[in-house]
Amino acid sequence: MKKAVAVIALLIIVSIPIFERLLTNPSNSLELMQTLRNSENPASLFMEEKKFDAEIVEYIQKEFSLNMVEQFTILEFDEKSFLIQTTPGTTKLEIINIEELPEEMRNYFLSLE
Repeated sequence: MKKAVAVIALLIIVSIPIFERLLTNPSNSLELMQTLRNSENPASLFMEEKKFDAEIVEYIQKEFSLNMVEQFTILEFDEKSFLIQTTPGTTKLEIINIEELPEEMRNYFLSLE
């Protein structure tokens, strides 16, 4: 009986950080926008603090509405880049539009890696 209680307690302790991460991290563009708009410490959302720009974040927090959120993916395939627009805020992504990126934009996004 004590082993069962110990195993259950251990599972609960291990699962708390997992559930916390799942519940607090944005999973799509709409949740990201809501998190960014409501965050008191938006710098903590960035993987690299040097890429945090307070002016841009402040502009987003004040000027953007959730109706303006769009979700894009850039796919690199066979020496070409494609911009794929998908539905934001849905559990299953649906493609709205696909366009091939011009060479200048492709080179710009490749230089960010």
